[in-house]
Amino acid sequence: MLAFQADIQLLLFISMITLIPFVMRLGYDFESTQLFAFNSIRSAFGLIMILIAVGTLIGSWAASGTIPALVNAGLKLISPNIFLPATLLLCMLASLATGTSWGTIGTIGIAMIGVGDGLGYPAAMTAGAIICGAYFGDKLSPFSDSTNLAPALVGTKLMTHIRHLTWTTVPAIVLTGAIFTVLGFAAPHAADLTNDRAQLISSTLADNFHLGLPAFLPIIVVLVLLALRKPAFPSIFLGAAAGAVVAIVYQGESVANTLSVLYAGFTVDTGTQVVDELVSGGGIESMLSVVALFIFAIGMAGLLSGSGMLVSLIRPTLGWISTQRRLLVVSVLLVPALVALGGSFSFAAVMAGSLLLPLYQRFGLDPKNLSRIIEDSGTVTDPVFPWSSGGIFVAGVLGVSTLSYLPFLYFAYLSIAVSMLYAVTGWKIHRAKPATAPATAELATG
Repeated sequence: MLAFQADIQLLLFISMITLIPFVMRLGYDFESTQLFAFNSIRSAFGLIMILIAVGTLIGSWAASGTIPALVNAGLKLISPNIFLPATLLLCMLASLATGTSWGTIGTIGIAMIGVGDGLGYPAAMTAGAIICGAYFGDKLSPFSDSTNLAPALVGTKLMTHIRHLTWTTVPAIVLTGAIFTVLGFAAPHAADLTNDRAQLISSTLADNFHLGLPAFLPIIVVLVLLALRKPAFPSIFLGAAAGAVVAIVYQGESVANTLSVLYAGFTVDTGTQVVDELVSGGGIESMLSVVALFIFAIGMAGLLSGSGMLVSLIRPTLGWISTQRRLLVVSVLLVPALVALGGSFSFAAVMAGSLLLPLYQRFGLDPKNLSRIIEDSGTVTDPVFPWSSGGIFVAGVLGVSTLSYLPFLYFAYLSIAVSMLYAVTGWKIHRAKPATAPATAELATG
């Protein structure tokens, strides 16, 4: 199918349908088999609604002047050489404060893609800085779903988990920041060309949009709601609604055209191609292919997990574990594999917790080691795979393919590398307290 350049949505759909008779050969009837897929899709419906809401948000923010205003401000305030580390830091702070990588990518990330384009940076490189910063907070913020899920699955306290997690996360993000700083200064920027490009974009935006304070209102609405711990879907939808109001009241768009933008996306003809491409897009329609990809990927994961195929594939690997070191190394490698097979971090975390926790107890290891590895190898790899929930979301929102930004996900690779280093050396690997360690715990260290 790849030889015929078939879309990945079609490939996943055919794969899901092809899997059904194999599941039925295991003894399940058709009704039970389809429920495996349907229940999995149903559990992800909230994420699908977020994708649709982000589509409306991008369209309304373009029409309201929010994206143009943010891009214009970024071009004037950020030096080209420090753009990448500044983007990383901005997304780190936003995700740490709000606890949501998706919310950060769907707001600040969209704007920074535009700023990076104006400064002459490849979109894939900018996306890498955005994703690394956004997933830093998703991994470490006490308000993040993943940060709360990992310790809950293994019976560790939240703050104990976070303190243990800093030993791997801080070195990884510091090294990531250093790499993006070097890239920023090493990038072949021609100062005059960059300044001319930025000035052209800024002047064109100013000629076609009102860029005053009202244009910033929609992003303020979203960030305040997220900071107040409101759910992502209503926060993003209200941000889109605020954008629609600003488009009508401040930019002078008609009600009919604004409603059309929410579904079909925003288009503009400024006479400058780079600006037209920068601010056009969005709408529910732009997210339909992303939603289809998400549905088929999650449905296939439901068939694999519900039928027991996935566990059957994994158990032989667990039988190879005979020492503490092997257990830790297998854990670091298994979690990303589960993200790839299941299509989401939540699925991988639940599977890893249930399969590996008994082994950690057997070897007398504190369960906070497992919760840390789940985040080190799981949270950060969610945007790595084109069919995983994170990969689908990021590619759809930023408009950059997964394979394009993959080389720049330094935080993900460094998180896994640091975690693997600790697993092999045993450094910062804690034993269970005597009161909770099993009496028959084996002390082999490989």
